[in-house]
Amino acid sequence: MSVEVEQPAVGAAEAAAADVQAARPKRGSRLLGNILKLTITIAGSAFVLWQAGIADALRTLAGANWWWVVVAAASAVVAMVINVKRWQVMLRGQGGNARLVTLIRLYLIASFFNNVLPSRFAGDVVRAYGASISLTTRTRSVAAVIMDRLIGAISVLLLGVIAVVVNPSVIPPQLTQVLVVGLIVGLAVTGLLLIRTPLHGQARGLLVLLERLPVIGPKLGGRVDAAVDAVRAYVGAPGLVLWALVISMAANGLSIVNIYLYAVAVGANIHLTEAAVVAPVVLAVGLLPSINGLGTIELTFVLLFGLMGVDPEVALAVALLRRLVLLGQSLVGGVLYSARRFG
Repeated sequence: MSVEVEQPAVGAAEAAAADVQAARPKRGSRLLGNILKLTITIAGSAFVLWQAGIADALRTLAGANWWWVVVAAASAVVAMVINVKRWQVMLRGQGGNARLVTLIRLYLIASFFNNVLPSRFAGDVVRAYGASISLTTRTRSVAAVIMDRLIGAISVLLLGVIAVVVNPSVIPPQLTQVLVVGLIVGLAVTGLLLIRTPLHGQARGLLVLLERLPVIGPKLGGRVDAAVDAVRAYVGAPGLVLWALVISMAANGLSIVNIYLYAVAVGANIHLTEAAVVAPVVLAVGLLPSINGLGTIELTFVLLFGLMGVDPEVALAVALLRRLVLLGQSLVGGVLYSARRFG
């Protein structure tokens, strides 16, 4: 009796093996990235604990004036709502007419995912996806989030530069340079996106070339074209962008006040202008590879406040208070997500 071999089954097995081989580099790079984030998080946390000492920081927290912490927490909630208002303005520029309460819910859910996923941009992805379900297209939702982030960064850097101008004697020169360069870069990027220049015509020519590529050309070119159109939707609305910047200045101003209030609560002797300089650096460090900035942000507080004469354990206590309040907000987002997902 002869045995027949089923060729289709062998072919399917070979195809599956090929798929596994193709997926390995992608999985490997993702694993390497997660290992890098975990390493930076552990190294930063270890250095902070060695420099400041968790026991001393906890003793500082035990003696904190919790009335100031409550005021700071309430101020953080107001700042969050104002930030959501900025996002609402950016969505309006993309034709999305969203209720503020809906966006607050999505923002809290995004904060929750920032704490449970090993990516600093996880929250941005989540809120862009949530807004795209019923408010606007996915491309326009992403464009609104990108512009929201950009305007937010410019506003906090601008506040930092203003703080340097108001009280230059208490600010280290290196921080002044970082703030000024960061603000210039942010304004330059915004200008390239919003001001019509010859570069826009060159970008259009590049899109035409992309669309001529076989197989992926029409799909890739169409998506990039849609993304460019979404970002350029703000070109004809300078008043809207300016209004978003004003809103962002108010929100980030409150965030600076929050840091100052945490410092007051644990007896750190700093000026409000010094807190204004720390805030944009914390924002930038939070974008580095890590798990939600854990360790790296605390290290930033210890190092920068140390330059301002604050003891390491006190600086760490300020960072821990800030993280605890933000963690409380994110837990609310987790409850909201468990109850209704994105609905």
